[in-house]
Amino acid sequence: MNIKRRDLNTNLPFIASPLSNSGESSFVVLTVNLGELNSYPKAMDPDNDLRHVKLELEYLNIEAGFEKKQFQKPWINPTGYTSTTRIDGPTQHEYSIILPKGMKLDKTNSSPKLYYELPNDIGELQLNIKYEEKIEGNEIYHLLINEKDYDNKFEVLKNPEVTFHLTYSASNKSIYIIFFPVFSVMMLTFVSTLFIPVLIQFLTTGVVLTLNLIEFFSILIPQTIVLFPFTYYYLDSRRRDFEVPFNRFTEYVILLSIIVLLFNIVLLSATYLKPFNILHMF
Repeated sequence: MNIKRRDLNTNLPFIASPLSNSGESSFVVLTVNLGELNSYPKAMDPDNDLRHVKLELEYLNIEAGFEKKQFQKPWINPTGYTSTTRIDGPTQHEYSIILPKGMKLDKTNSSPKLYYELPNDIGELQLNIKYEEKIEGNEIYHLLINEKDYDNKFEVLKNPEVTFHLTYSASNKSIYIIFFPVFSVMMLTFVSTLFIPVLIQFLTTGVVLTLNLIEFFSILIPQTIVLFPFTYYYLDSRRRDFEVPFNRFTEYVILLSIIVLLFNIVLLSATYLKPFNILHMF
């Protein structure tokens, strides 16, 4: 995890320690060194020398604190994750959620939600999306506690014993769900339409199709044109940290498509590679 100052985009040192020594709690206490408080913007409060501290938490290991969605309703947001963050002590009424590239926030009755907890009181605060922005491919949602809830629960928000639980769910954008898994299957089907009959003929008769050069390239070039740009786009998306839905499945299908294409090239090239006695290799 990295913790940054949002106003300067600089990393802050911190110490992470378990909430309890029993090992039963999954929560972690983060002790952050904020540095000189005078370097932070001054809050608009003439009666107090308060500073506006905005921190950004960047998760490098998503296993802790994030859970995959239950695949109960695959026709509604079938891929994505849910997250719950616990905050101890009073905070300002503004929150920001930065999602991985290619994902969007689920705007439902259960997401996003903010709950508060006191020794003798538990409740919920309504969150409104103030505005959305997109920076370098990441969707950023800025949330504010509902003004009425903020006024009614002001004493709760400032109570030093209060604990907040911010929960939300996110999904892959529909275009990526359709493009990567579905298109990879279509691509595999396309390269296999020639490979399967050629392979059956070779295994049953020991003879491959005899093609002239024009037929040879007219078959393989379209397959190559379809396969390699898609593979490059997939690898480039992963390099740019896009969250690809059904990623493992897509990887296997792309790898299988490349293997099939190479077999197509070998089998159809046998006519022109007789000096290498390629047929005897099988």
